[in-house]
Amino acid sequence: MVWRRKNIWDPFEELRRMEELVDRAFGETGPDYFGRRALPGAAGEELAETAAPYVDIKEKEGKIIVAADIPGVEKSDISINIRGDTLEISAEKKEEKEEEEEGYIRRERSYKKFYRSIPLPTEVDKDNVDATFENGVLQIEMPKLAIEEVKKIELK
Repeated sequence: MVWRRKNIWDPFEELRRMEELVDRAFGETGPDYFGRRALPGAAGEELAETAAPYVDIKEKEGKIIVAADIPGVEKSDISINIRGDTLEISAEKKEEKEEEEEGYIRRERSYKKFYRSIPLPTEVDKDNVDATFENGVLQIEMPKLAIEEVKKIELK
């Protein structure tokens, strides 16, 4: 039994009520909707065996620099695409171990996928993008395109 004091506002009680309402609203479809969750997850959170890598984005010397943490992945398993004004990073990590001794065989397989879609704050020169991968950190440097000045047109 929960004892509540009257006339005292509890912000956590309001949050609990909101959580219940959201659970009821999305609980009807369940956590999966045709194999995917209805809402995207936070960075680093695993959902449907896909993790969103943590990223740092900064602007320096006319470039947009993105650093993404993708641990345990081989360089050849990383894919980087720029579609319009969006940077897409994806990678797959596959691992298989087998141990065989007298009387038993032990096989272990693991699979993990990383994916992150990042809206770019400005247009970039897609032909001069540099990407490096070292110690589990992917660094992408994209030169910004010069933005044309806006010319104001007077009405006659």
